[in-house]
Amino acid sequence: MSDGKPLYEIYVKGAPKEGLVSGEGELGDCPFSQRTMMTFEEKSIPYKRMYVDEYHMGDIPWLKDVTEGACQIPFMKELETGKWYHDSDFMVSYVEDKFPKRKIGKPDTDPQVGNNLFPTAFMEYLTTDGSGEKAKKEALLAEFQKLEDYLAKNKADYFGGSDICSTDMALSPRVKHIFVGGKAVKGFELPSSYKEVHAWLNRIQSRPSWKKCMPDEKWLVDGWHKKREMEMKS
Repeated sequence: MSDGKPLYEIYVKGAPKEGLVSGEGELGDCPFSQRTMMTFEEKSIPYKRMYVDEYHMGDIPWLKDVTEGACQIPFMKELETGKWYHDSDFMVSYVEDKFPKRKIGKPDTDPQVGNNLFPTAFMEYLTTDGSGEKAKKEALLAEFQKLEDYLAKNKADYFGGSDICSTDMALSPRVKHIFVGGKAVKGFELPSSYKEVHAWLNRIQSRPSWKKCMPDEKWLVDGWHKKREMEMKS
């Protein structure tokens, strides 16, 4: 976490050391939590990470009030004002306005790419077996092709250009989830011909912000096995 006295508490999916919420624990497999923390790291905003047991959030009596009934992670508390905020899109935009020195952009103004990749195309592929699986895989690859074409056309390291932007930080954890979860559950691997996508993700994974905010891959593997199982039962 960024150095300095924390200005925020960011509540993320994880395995709390004690109870249902704790400042100590292990980071879980939430790409929206990772995206939020990466934003704080890139903007050098000091924060404290709070781990939340997602599977028992209904037992946290104050959660509904601080998230306006959403009961979803991530959410955060501004320590100076005591105000609570939720929804990763809003949180990223909020700190972009409040801390403008290091600009990373906003979700509604940065490049609009990959919106159908995750969860839509990935979940449809993950939960389809038999005769329909090939078409769903092709649809997933078509979404990756859009990313490949965008990066190749713009000849830049990131979707934001020469530096990382909010689109990169929103999309990269989701792509990582597809790589890890897709391989674990369906044996999926993005072909090496998608060289721009692979190079882009490798660049992001080399950044300190990614390394500080990425959970152990075991959480992604376990999480996507569980998610597929639940979806197939519904």
